[in-house]
Amino acid sequence: MIVTRTEVPTADYVFSLWRNDPDYADLLPQFVEELPSMRTTLLEFAKVCDFENVKREAHKLRGSAGGYGYPGLSELAGQLEDTCKTSARDSNAILEDLDELIGYIERVRA
Repeated sequence: MIVTRTEVPTADYVFSLWRNDPDYADLLPQFVEELPSMRTTLLEFAKVCDFENVKREAHKLRGSAGGYGYPGLSELAGQLEDTCKTSARDSNAILEDLDELIGYIERVRA
């Protein structure tokens, strides 16, 4: 079951490693603004058990999150991608990883 959180305590926010880098000042907010759309896309594919597309979206998020200085987000997206590859028929394992990733996405801030 996918759990969505409505409110995240400020202490649990996750920030980019480069949040104080002026070169990323305009980029980080754009990336963070795209996360709800990525989240929705992942959930829509999961609802219809389209785990091949969940894997594809997780792969994209894995790369972009790392590039924007969110190693934890990148790691969880990679974990979901790997689970989709190795356990494609185990929807429970995929949904558990997806739930963990969604919880983390909701904590990400620019």
